[in-house]
Amino acid sequence: MKKIFLSILAICCLLVPALAQAESTYYVVRHAEKMAGDDPLLTSKGLRRAAHISGMLADVSIDGVYSTQTNRTLMTATVTAASKGVTVEIFSTDDLGAFAAMLKKREGTFLIVAHSSSTPDIAALLSREEIPKLDEDDFEKLFKVVITDGVAELEVLTTTFE
Repeated sequence: MKKIFLSILAICCLLVPALAQAESTYYVVRHAEKMAGDDPLLTSKGLRRAAHISGMLADVSIDGVYSTQTNRTLMTATVTAASKGVTVEIFSTDDLGAFAAMLKKREGTFLIVAHSSSTPDIAALLSREEIPKLDEDDFEKLFKVVITDGVAELEVLTTTFE
């Protein structure tokens, strides 16, 4: 009986540290290349980039996909969401602090598709690192923020495909 108890205790001691490490991963990216206009669609290159982003995340389990409510962000987000069997959840850029706080409360892995101004802001709020604004022609940066037990780690990836 004592051996069984000690065995169970040993297993519990091994599991507790693994269970205590809460981890979430956020991929934050600007929408892909767009046409001109007020609420433009993606260009053919933008559609290829959206597919490339989805391919980059092919081996990643995605628990949620967020997008602003514009054609270009929704088109970029939908490719990955469809491949993962999740729906795109709409968010507003009106209060990015509240949005980032909500994301930090969720455990899992998420893709967030935003704009040249809000993408670095969201990544900065999640990572607590300063990130400069994106140039209007910069569609290649993808920010990966991993938060483990409240400690954030930022990695800047590129979605270059041509």
